[in-house]
Amino acid sequence: MQLLGEVNPLNAKKKSTEIEALLEQYIPGVERMQTRMRKYDAAYKSLKAENAGLKKQLDSSKESIKRRLEVSQQLQALEDLRRTVENIPPEILQMFQSAHKTYEFER
Repeated sequence: MQLLGEVNPLNAKKKSTEIEALLEQYIPGVERMQTRMRKYDAAYKSLKAENAGLKKQLDSSKESIKRRLEVSQQLQALEDLRRTVENIPPEILQMFQSAHKTYEFER
């Protein structure tokens, strides 16, 4: 940038050769850097796509775990109800059944 700023009509040819020599030093380095950046960009895009897939998989597994937890809780509640019903004395069940039959008969 300094060399470009020093260019005037009297020294244009001399400064252009200096700028050309300077650029020839940097161009191979820039090309190597661009090649590396393309490789990194390809790897970045690949990893980004992989992360998106993993996130989607994680979200679906979270839903699956949540659903399994709900089913497990419902099964536990059902088992608790079953145990409660089994612990009802037979006399009370007979009274309820006879009262229920009478109610149905009256309807």
